[in-house]
Amino acid sequence: MARIEELEGLRGLLAVWVVFVHLLPASGIEASNLGVLEPLFGELIRVQIFCVMSGFVIFMMMSRRREPYLPYISRRFLRIYPVYLFAFALSVAMSGIAYEALQSADFTGPKNAGRIAIYEASFAQWPEHVLSHLTLLHGIVPDQWLPFGAFAFLGQAWNISTEFQFYLIAPILFWILHDARPFMKVLFIAGIAAAWYVGMRWPNGAALSYFAIYFLTGIISYYLWNRSWSDQAYLNKWTITAAALAIGTVSIAIGIWIFIFGSALYVRDRAGKEDALSAALKLKPMLFLGKISYSLYLLHMIPLYGVMYGLNLLDLSQGIYVVFLGIGTFALAIPISMFATRYVEGAFYQSKRRPPAAVGTTSRLAWRRR
Repeated sequence: MARIEELEGLRGLLAVWVVFVHLLPASGIEASNLGVLEPLFGELIRVQIFCVMSGFVIFMMMSRRREPYLPYISRRFLRIYPVYLFAFALSVAMSGIAYEALQSADFTGPKNAGRIAIYEASFAQWPEHVLSHLTLLHGIVPDQWLPFGAFAFLGQAWNISTEFQFYLIAPILFWILHDARPFMKVLFIAGIAAAWYVGMRWPNGAALSYFAIYFLTGIISYYLWNRSWSDQAYLNKWTITAAALAIGTVSIAIGIWIFIFGSALYVRDRAGKEDALSAALKLKPMLFLGKISYSLYLLHMIPLYGVMYGLNLLDLSQGIYVVFLGIGTFALAIPISMFATRYVEGAFYQSKRRPPAAVGTTSRLAWRRR
């Protein structure tokens, strides 16, 4: 069994994408200034793709392990919590410098103003924010109770709460789809639909309901991956591209996923020629970034604010500022992420991730990261 290296590289690409999305506004460059590229930097496309990948990988993992709920959720917790806690503690410690960096920024804009407001709300109710983040459920605390609760101190951690919410219910969904009787499946689907309807009105944008369609896309992809397409002539580069473009008019994130995932199926089952994007995602630098992507995602704002604080003391043009900020952020964030991946994540998770012998459904994928 072989892992899908394109998806490992995609993790790295998405993490770097997130860094740029956060880096540009710190230099006063808003998504609205980028013309046709605005959707790539102004929307949540990279996070949505992460959610699709999570739905796919978690279902693939559960099909191989078929383990009880407690061992499953314990491993999921150990997978995300140590690095998350490390990043959150550093972010709290750095919050004063980050706040000063934003206030003294030479190039202001709506994003920086929003970040200042988040820090002010974080300082105003710091015990509540810390407590909610320690539970990983800060993404469901109503905004009326705790303003900016999903983003306090560690802004990008809102998505970790969304992921954790999915981890909590994924085994139940997997059991219903695989083992429950038909009438229970019908009742469960009806219940999910009702919960989704209510959840789409939940007063916290990090609630799972807002990203359910992306996790569902990943789950559907799992079932597509587990069948053979070798006899399906309609699976070719033209139909994959056409489907990606059509769906991309509705959701850019799902359109991108369809192209990359569909290409992987095409190469695997139809012996198709690998496209340039898939080949690029399998390069060693991309696989390396994929390996440290989780730490990079969580930790990059710490060096960004540190570098920003220092650059604000200089009189630089905007062009020079953004170049120096980018170089400094990546030069510090990558080593920090390597350290966290090896010594924080590795200490709690990597030594414990060898799967037991597969029971039930046999997978074509030995997925390395989740």
